This record gives sequence, C-alpha cells and structure tokens, in this order.
Amino acid sequence: MAISSDSNELHTLSESLKRISGALHEHARVLEVAIESTYVNESSNPRVSLLSRSLQVSRRADWELGRLSQKLLALQTPQNGQAPAKPSSPPVPSASPLPAGSLERERDELKTSISTLTRQRDELGTLYEIARTLNSTLDFNQVLQLVMDQVIDVVGAERGFLMLVNEKTNELEFKIARNKSAQTVDQQAFEHQISQSTVNRVVRTGQPLLTSDAQSDASLMEQRSIIEIGIRSIMCAPLAVRDKCIGAVYVDSIFTRNLFSSQNLDLLLAFCHQAAIAIDNARLFADLEKTLRKVNEDKRYMDNIFSSIANGVITTDSAGMITMFNDAAGIILNMNPADAVGKHYQQAFSQRAELGLAALLQNAVLKHVHGTIVPNSLDCEIPRRGRVNLNFYVTSLRDEQGTHIGMALVIDDRTELKKAQADAKEIKRIFGRYVHPKVVEQLISDPKALNLGGETKEISVISADIRGFTKLSERMIPEKVMTLLNTYFDLIVQAVWEEEGTITGFWGDAFLAIFNAPLEQQDHPLRAVRAAWRMRRALINQQSHLSPEIPVSFGIGVNSGLAMIGNIGSRERIQNYTAIGDTVNVANRLQSNAKDNDIYLDHSTFTRVRDQVLVDFVGQLSVKNKTEPLDVFRLRGFK
Repeated sequence: MAISSDSNELHTLSESLKRISGALHEHARVLEVAIESTYVNESSNPRVSLLSRSLQVSRRADWELGRLSQKLLALQTPQNGQAPAKPSSPPVPSASPLPAGSLERERDELKTSISTLTRQRDELGTLYEIARTLNSTLDFNQVLQLVMDQVIDVVGAERGFLMLVNEKTNELEFKIARNKSAQTVDQQAFEHQISQSTVNRVVRTGQPLLTSDAQSDASLMEQRSIIEIGIRSIMCAPLAVRDKCIGAVYVDSIFTRNLFSSQNLDLLLAFCHQAAIAIDNARLFADLEKTLRKVNEDKRYMDNIFSSIANGVITTDSAGMITMFNDAAGIILNMNPADAVGKHYQQAFSQRAELGLAALLQNAVLKHVHGTIVPNSLDCEIPRRGRVNLNFYVTSLRDEQGTHIGMALVIDDRTELKKAQADAKEIKRIFGRYVHPKVVEQLISDPKALNLGGETKEISVISADIRGFTKLSERMIPEKVMTLLNTYFDLIVQAVWEEEGTITGFWGDAFLAIFNAPLEQQDHPLRAVRAAWRMRRALINQQSHLSPEIPVSFGIGVNSGLAMIGNIGSRERIQNYTAIGDTVNVANRLQSNAKDNDIYLDHSTFTRVRDQVLVDFVGQLSVKNKTEPLDVFRLRGFK
C-alpha cells in the first residue's frame, strides 16, 4: 500500500512538473524572441534588463525541471517497470535508476524544488502584473497610489508610505501613505507613527534596509521614533532611476516580527526598480503637461493681446508660411485671417498685390541675418475701405539661441490719424484767428463737436462799435488812425478770449463776437456780459491816456437767442465762421442805440444773469422785424 501511495504521489508530482515545465518553457520562448529580436538594440533600457533577468530565471527553471523529470523517471522505473511519457522540456541525458532506499529523500528534494520554482514563477508573474499595472497610466497621483497598493500587497505589509526628493530643494517630501485595506492614511496622523530617519538613511546611502524586529535591532536603537512607536518589522528600498535616487518606499508592521524575509526585500527591490521608472515617467509627463499648459496659456495670452491691439500683426515661420494673422490685420487689409494662416505669404498676399507686401517680406528675408527692421509707408486704395495710409515694419524673429525662425510684419494704420491731422490743420486755419488757443485745442481733441456745415443753436452775441474814428481820420494820418484802432481792437479781443468767446469779424470800426459756439458753454449769457464789462473797463482806461483832442468812445450791445452759425463765404476762396439772424441784428441795434461808453442788454440776456449784475432799466426799443418793442437795460456792474 505504501508503494502504491508513493507511486500515486510521484505521478501527481510528475503531472505538476509537466504543467510548470510547459508554462515556463513557453514563457522562456516568448521572452527569448522579444529580447533577441525586438529589443536587441535596447539592452540599456531598464525594462529590457528586467526582461533579460526574467529570461535567465526561466531558462534556469526550465533546466531544473528537466533534471527533476529525470529523477522522477528514475524513481518511477522500479515501481511499474515502464518509462513515463517524455516531459515537454528539451531532452536531457538519461539517468540511472536510484536505489529504493533514497525515495523519501528525493521526494523531499522534489517538493522543495517545486516550491522554489513555484515561488519564482509567482514572483515573475507578480512583477509582470506590476509592470503592466504601472504602465497603464501616466497620471502622477494615480501612479503613486498604485505603487503603494501593489507593494503592500506583494510583501504583505500592514502599511507603507512613499517619499520623493524635491528636484528644486533636494529635500524629501511626503507623497502618499496607504494601509493594507488600500485606504489613504492622513499625512499628519501617519508622520507621527513612522521612522522618517530610516527613509533618510536609505535615500542618502542608496542601500535598502530590512529588519525582522526593530525593537531588538542594535543598529536602530538610536532612532527613538522606532522604539517609542513600537515598530517591529521594517523594510525600506530606494527608488532609483538613471543612477539617481529620487525617493524611497517604506513598509512596516507594528504587531508582527519576522514579517519580511530577504526574498521579500529582493522582490521589493525589483518592484522599486519598475516603480521608479513609472514614477519618473509620470513626473516627466506631469512636467510636460504643466509646460504645455503654460505654453497654451502664454499662447492664449498672446493671442488675446494680438487680438486686442489696434496694430495688425502677421508672423511667418522660417519657410515663409503664415503662422499668425490677428483680427486687426484682417480689418486693416480687408482680408479673412482664416484664409491666410497656413499659406505662404506670397500666396496669401496675392489678393493685395497693390500693397507690395510679398516683395517687402522678401526684402526682409534677405536682410534677416542682420535682424534689420524694414520700414515702409504707403498711401493706397483697399477695397471697401477706400484711401488708406499704412506704415509697415518687418523684422526677423529669433529663438533664444539667436536662430532665425521667421518674420514679423506689423501694420500701423495711420488713416484716421492722418485724417485727424488734416482736420486739426483745417480747424487751426479756420479758428486760429477767431478764438482762444485753448478753444482750438478742445476742438482738435473733439472735432465731432464741430459742425462747419451750418446749424441753428442758441448763442449770446456781443456787438461793439468804436465811435469817433470817422472824424478822427480827417485830422490824423491814416497810419496813426489804424494804429489807434488796432490798439482798441486788441483790448476787445483780449476781453473776449478771456471768456473763451469766438470773434466772428471786424467791419471797419465795428466788431462782433459770439459765445456757445463752436463749443458748448452752458453759461454763455454770463460769459458775454463779463466780456462786455472787461471791454468797457479796458477801453475807458485806454481813453484816459489819450489827448482830449482825440474824441474816441464806444457802444456795446449784448443779446441772447437762436441764430444760424457756420462757415460763410466762397467755397473756393475765403470762408468765415460767423452767425446770422435776428439775435445778431438785435445786438447790433442795442449797440447803435447805446450811449457813449455804455453797455445795453436785451431782456433775454438780463433774465439769465439778473442774480449776478447791477442794471438800470433804459426803456423800450423798437426793432425791425419785431412786433413788440424790446425792454433794454444798461449794465452798471456786478453784485
């Protein structure tokens, strides 16, 4: 019965060896094909090195299985007298039958060998699954979580954590902690229950650490955290890639002694080798993603800038292909940017051949070695835009090494500026002689406020007349008469300008000024009255310096109301900005009826300034084209 039992057991062992041998033989064949053909030129790749080690283990296991099969053959021959079926592994030299007395010893050796081979097979399978799992993602945080979950599961630890070296500060940084239930452990809670000094030593030396009972390990007695926390089994291995330690993996057990063996450490080292590559790849991928995000953000930022600036900007690469064509360039050139991007500049600018942009860029390309800026100015017609004035600037684009990488064309549309300059010149021509320079500046800054074509609006009018010059011209030479008259008019003009009024004309010894045109002046009646009073004071002061033999006086009329204002005169010759209408006529009648050196106000003006002035009621005055006489007031001063 014992022999029969032994025979059955040997048969079972034989079948197990056949299955293991077949699997390992096939695994070795696949690895051999991969390494000696596909990866023959990648021997320096760490993952190919791992495959090479796996192939060596598989070949050794295959040879060991062949040897064990021969032993089984020797054991089985005396029992049944027949040779068993040939194993699936390559044939080896036949062995002589073993004495029956060595059966028990050989059986134990077979069990041990099978157990060792099974463990090696499981370890290879585990490393393969780990590699496959780690290669399934490049997400940095997910890779870290997978690393810790896999290592805890492989070595049977209670918990573990992973630390990485900060590339900038070169300091170790805590990244993740997990337990055997695949749960993340809070960093603060975990840091108080681990031996970080152990990790520091492993990273510093690059050597792994294994202890079966940390409480009795003399080399760890100086590390108080281990003793205080009560840690038993510890295993820590460096994460190294490209001959550089990038961190460490730490696992331990607080409750169990002798949890880890040297085989566990070997497996952990093999695992950490793969994990380091996966972590490094994930970190590089994360850095790449960060860089790409930054590049995209910078591009969006630059695109926003280029889309918001008024200047047209067009860029090309070194081959002349247009890489950027902002909206402003599209508006200026009346082109669709989408139709230009991706085309060679000669093709894109063919629809605007009259601008000569292709030749301009070609000229700049020839000079790019010197980084020359090529300026150009052009007056031309653009469809649906009309006559335009454009300035072009072309320069070479260079990278950080100074290599030419393309061209940049900047288009400055000066059409509106040139028109504004022409408008400013026209405003100065028309108003420079009539109004205060401050008013001219305001008109130039806001030319839309000016309507030279003619409009009806409310204004205040000053009509003044210098009296006595007709008789004076009979007694004085013309030069002295003109000099004296101009002296009086200088005083009148100065008074008007101080209130920012507009001088519309001189007629012999008469003068007319208006307020609230061309610029709006809400207090135009008060400005006109103040200007008239300034005139009176200046003219009286001038009279005091004249000889009594020169009888010069003046009369002033001020009125407010609607009038037509605008440029009047020959279109081809002289035009004056002036006002016409009843309001102007009434001001002239008030002036002609005013006594010497007096200022007469119409009722419409007086009612608007009555709170600021002192007046005397003169009476009523009949005026042509007015059905009712006008109430007239003489200005005596200000309150």
